[in-house]
Amino acid sequence: MTSIQNKIWLLAAAVLFFMAAIWITLTIYNQRTQHQYNEILQRYLRLNEVTGASQELVTNLNNYLLHAGPGHESLLMQSQERLSKAGEEVRNLRNRENEFALAGYVHLIDSLQDAANRTLMFYEEKEQVAYMEAFSETNRISGYLSDMSLTLIDTELKTYDRLYRGMIEQSEELNRLGIWLLLLMTFLLLMF
Repeated sequence: MTSIQNKIWLLAAAVLFFMAAIWITLTIYNQRTQHQYNEILQRYLRLNEVTGASQELVTNLNNYLLHAGPGHESLLMQSQERLSKAGEEVRNLRNRENEFALAGYVHLIDSLQDAANRTLMFYEEKEQVAYMEAFSETNRISGYLSDMSLTLIDTELKTYDRLYRGMIEQSEELNRLGIWLLLLMTFLLLMF
């Protein structure tokens, strides 16, 4: 009777150990996958933030040129600040695959800010032709930034394609591990 009871306790301990091992493995895998996914998503969102900030800058600059006033000026300054912050965040996204393209992107952000400042300077000096040309350049650079954002997101997708495939392979391996552990547990149960 005691040998049967000892076998049951041994089997229960083995089952508990395997279940704990599976739970810990899955928890670690899920946390690591979620962390990697969040980092990649943040990269895309930062690139998209620059596009939104540049379009907002152009809109607020246009509104200021049409209806100069303290309210529009404060919105314009906020837009410039938002674009600056977005540009700083983008500078941290540099890696080997996007280094050259990202350098050009950062220079476009700087050019957009310079063009907006030139537009304001010419507007305040009442040089209508010059500020219209500068505004047109600001608008054109904003369009280039939008196109470049799409290009960089495409590059990022290609860069992280290997990571996505690795995540899928790890998931398949975990499924195989689960099947083997289930078979092992079934075998152990049949042995006792």
